[in-house]
Amino acid sequence: MKTLFELVDEVTDESSFLNFINELRKDREKEEEEWENSTIETFLEAAFEWGTVSVKGLQYYEKPENPWKRCAQIIYMGKIYE
Repeated sequence: MKTLFELVDEVTDESSFLNFINELRKDREKEEEEWENSTIETFLEAAFEWGTVSVKGLQYYEKPENPWKRCAQIIYMGKIYE
């Protein structure tokens, strides 16, 4: 079974994005204690904050050209970004 991080890297289109969203939902159900942001408000805030600071890329992050992958990355970071 692939990790969420691996699935983010595989997002290329609408179908793979929706698959990622579904796997993220399953992860939340099974691994709630591993989520940094436990409410929808903190999840969205973290996704927004990371998305904002990474608009031009970061030292160890190169922003992908594919918008589906970028969206998946932003949403994934809502899980772990503090």
